[in-house]
Amino acid sequence: MPPRYKDFEAELDRKREEERHGRKERPERGERGDRPSWRERDRRNDLSPHGEGRKSQGKPQPQLNRYQEAQAAKALKAQLEGLFADKEEDALARAILDAPDRAATQAAVDQYIEEKGTLPADPTLLEKALDCRRDGTLRTVVADIGTHLAEMVPVHRKVLLLKMKTKARTSFDRKVTAAISELLSEYGADD
Repeated sequence: MPPRYKDFEAELDRKREEERHGRKERPERGERGDRPSWRERDRRNDLSPHGEGRKSQGKPQPQLNRYQEAQAAKALKAQLEGLFADKEEDALARAILDAPDRAATQAAVDQYIEEKGTLPADPTLLEKALDCRRDGTLRTVVADIGTHLAEMVPVHRKVLLLKMKTKARTSFDRKVTAAISELLSEYGADD
């Protein structure tokens, strides 16, 4: 292979520079005196993507975006709830929510109250339970709503109060009407 003229020119320029300014003592490769190179600094901090430490660790796991993290958290929560859930209670609650008419709702609410005692703090279930026909069951439902109303989200609380307001107008039982009126006045929805 013939010699390159650019290499000769660069060598001549370097020699000329040495003659004018003297020979500079250049440190050996890898030895930079008291100042570490950037690669050494990165290697120390383990921030360099081309360092040996990164290659031995393998590829880093890609970070999930917010949507994927939310979906993974939701799936994990569902799995944990499945482990610790009361299957019988879930079946009774599902029967109330899936009831096609008022008679089926009445039967499902009666069965839930008979087996579990009180209704849970689920706003959708409580709203559906307000559709029962019997005044005795309705009194129990209103009492359960009264115990859970303070800890509910304001939107759910407002929906339940409005539905109870309608129930108070259509119910003939004075005890139910009095209990609903008391809750309405307590939460300022009696206007």
